[in-house]
Amino acid sequence: MICQKCSHSNPDEYNYCGNCGSKLPDNTGITLKDLVEAGILRAGDELKINLRGREVTATLLTDGKIKYEDQIYDGPLACATAVRGQTCDSWYCWRAADHASDRIYPLGHYRAMLLRQRENPTNSSNR
Repeated sequence: MICQKCSHSNPDEYNYCGNCGSKLPDNTGITLKDLVEAGILRAGDELKINLRGREVTATLLTDGKIKYEDQIYDGPLACATAVRGQTCDSWYCWRAADHASDRIYPLGHYRAMLLRQRENPTNSSNR
């Protein structure tokens, strides 16, 4: 999870930034399925991750699972571990294109977007 104050990358389970000590947003419980259901990401979207200098692509499914090389994974961590052979902060390793801007952002960006929508439902634009 990226700290909103200093931009330091922290493990998802941290409540406070390991660099500056600021409270991190509570993103627990948000899944890829939630992002699909909210219309932030779409089934069929390509998810991209770097592996030894090359970009690897997987596909987001309707149920929030990820398909990579004919295997289905329950979430970004399981798929990242299968692709890379080691764990990573999968919400930041995996990236997807924003449909409104065609810019590519880490999944954590979209998770934070949904969290903001939930905190302020009266101003909930998908993108």
